[in-house]
Amino acid sequence: MVVASFLTEYLRVNWVKGCEWFHYTLVDADSAINSMMWQNAGRSGIDQWNFVMSPVAASQDGKGDYTRKWVTELSKLPKKVLHKPWEAPEQVMVTAGVILGDTYPRRIVEDLKSE
Repeated sequence: MVVASFLTEYLRVNWVKGCEWFHYTLVDADSAINSMMWQNAGRSGIDQWNFVMSPVAASQDGKGDYTRKWVTELSKLPKKVLHKPWEAPEQVMVTAGVILGDTYPRRIVEDLKSE
């Protein structure tokens, strides 16, 4: 639900659009659960969340295993900057083969705290 939180809170995407897209693309989509979780993320469900999951806090991927497996562009980065590659020193980026804007996209929200 990190994606739902990011899309609804930081990018202001209507939860219905996120729900529809994920339902269409998920292999194991469950209409009831998917809709309920997106409603909660969009603060219009019966169990509204009173928090926002930070995409850089790594609370859902503490060791970085998930990110290394599914975001292979970042797999060679050290854990300290794995979830926030823009904070990595230039030499670390070069060693890991990460070029922001080329091998990995640039950030679309620069300052999460101000959002």
